[in-house]
Amino acid sequence: MTDPLQYLRDLQVAAVPRAQPQMPRRVMPAVPGPGGQNFLDPCDLPSLALEILAEGRGANPRAPAARLYLQRCSLPDGARCSLPIRYFDARCLIATFAIERARACGVLNPVGLQPAGDGADAAVLLGCFEYRDTDLGPYNEVGLSIPAIASGNPEPALYVLHLPVTTAETDRIGRALWGYPKFVAGIDIRGDSLAFSTTLRDTAGSTIAAFEGAFAALRPSPPAELPTYTILNGNLTRTRIDALTPFQEGAGAGFCLKVGPSSHPMTKTLSALGLDGARPSRVRYADPFQALLFPGFPV
Repeated sequence: MTDPLQYLRDLQVAAVPRAQPQMPRRVMPAVPGPGGQNFLDPCDLPSLALEILAEGRGANPRAPAARLYLQRCSLPDGARCSLPIRYFDARCLIATFAIERARACGVLNPVGLQPAGDGADAAVLLGCFEYRDTDLGPYNEVGLSIPAIASGNPEPALYVLHLPVTTAETDRIGRALWGYPKFVAGIDIRGDSLAFSTTLRDTAGSTIAAFEGAFAALRPSPPAELPTYTILNGNLTRTRIDALTPFQEGAGAGFCLKVGPSSHPMTKTLSALGLDGARPSRVRYADPFQALLFPGFPV
């Protein structure tokens, strides 16, 4: 059937007496009723629901046979890590910039991706995170990513270009389990719901980038999934990240990103994308912020 759920919607439920209880059967025809209408025996509902669910699974050949989102992973050094990783208390700001589509293609095409959307511009996201309480302890993080589309998958995800963090443990775990392009850096995060700033420095103390500004009027924005694309062991990997808390969202004209003098590769990427002196089109802010980081799976 083209729409297995439509069959269930068209049926009406009528009480049908039985001499004794029977186990649900897998295939149950409708019971004829007055006026030629189809009525469904209530005892058949469990088996019919299972049948419909089975048809839905069969209609999606891309669906994996089993994706275990609760895992205990072993790191190369033998340490164990339980997934999903829980972020109990944090704050974050995610800024969205518009850049020339050709600049985004220059970064994405070598890994077989293309920028999401079909306009003349593409988007770049800069995320600044202060994790105060997590399964991995407290740390700060800055993420630079481009919303991208993979061949055969219409759902976009954030292809992560750089993901500096402030602790060696989160650097090691992120690289080993997801292929996140992490490196240890100095990250200062200051501010509140009125103003916010992040300064990112390399190991020598030279500034990679500074992002700061003041919020305009903010409006509520619901929680969202923040899926990512990375390259793990040579394979494009998609990871689900669930933001569990709502955001506040507004225009980003009050913020500015300035690229520093560091010779780090992230500095070069920011300049290549045309982000030196750029102002975001919008910002999303959350404090408190909670999230779950799940295992990744090859695309």
